[in-house]
Amino acid sequence: MISNTGITDKDIMMGVLGDYKLAIDVLSHAATEAANESLKKDFINALNSTFEEQKQVWNAINQRGWYSVKPAQMQEIQETKNKFRQPAGVM
Repeated sequence: MISNTGITDKDIMMGVLGDYKLAIDVLSHAATEAANESLKKDFINALNSTFEEQKQVWNAINQRGWYSVKPAQMQEIQETKNKFRQPAGVM
């Protein structure tokens, strides 16, 4: 659907998805930097809730065919697994 402004439902949903991605970045940073354990737990709880909500938005977008993902090949998956199994600094 296109509104009078020319903004489509896809535009709105992609904007919402982008907002969730930004919120996840900010909450992750806040949880990492929080020195107070109670505050850190609050940020982590908010981060987990935000991940779940972001996934719901992504699912809605994906179901409409607005954000398709190419399936990864098994070789690519294995190469990525191997890459992250190496000790830090070897990559």
